[in-house]
Amino acid sequence: MERLFVYGTLMKGQRAHDLLENSNYLGKAILKGYRKMDLIYYPGIVKDKNSIVEGEVYEVDEHTKQRVDVYEGEGYLFKCVDVEIELVGSTMHAKVYEYILKHVD
Repeated sequence: MERLFVYGTLMKGQRAHDLLENSNYLGKAILKGYRKMDLIYYPGIVKDKNSIVEGEVYEVDEHTKQRVDVYEGEGYLFKCVDVEIELVGSTMHAKVYEYILKHVD
């Protein structure tokens, strides 16, 4: 099992939350040093030392993590990275999907 911080379509009440239906909800959390971007069809996050992102944390099994990797386009649209989050006054490590910026010249 590993912790996964979600901030958009995977959150409760959103269109892809069913991917986490067998996961343990740990609560609302904050991720510092990132900001959320509106990418029209879904949000993404990028590093920004002066910002925070609010979201939810889940404990997910390997099968669920693999399904979420496919959904998120892990490796070409998003990359799964290790972060430190704040949950109920304490900090813990979790995974999050960070948007891979494509620069156009």
